[in-house]
Amino acid sequence: MTCYLVRDLLPLYIEGDCGKETETFIKGHISSCEECGELYELMKEPIELESAENEEVVLLETEEKRFQQRYYGLLLIKAACWFGAVFIAMLIIKLLI
Repeated sequence: MTCYLVRDLLPLYIEGDCGKETETFIKGHISSCEECGELYELMKEPIELESAENEEVVLLETEEKRFQQRYYGLLLIKAACWFGAVFIAMLIIKLLI
């Protein structure tokens, strides 16, 4: 039961947001329990996320470019169809008059 409690309180302990009694209890438990000590060592080190963020930004940029190419390509096709329809309609009107 104490390992579960300590694991739940480790983020608060690392940030220094727990009381003195809790802090001494966690410190004692970490020194005696190998698993909780290893977890504490892993949690206190910051994780580098820069490469994942950069990779995500690159993926978003390429996805946005593909979307814009498809979207504007469809707009051009629609505009060309409308222009052709209007041109044919005007040509028919011109021939009838």
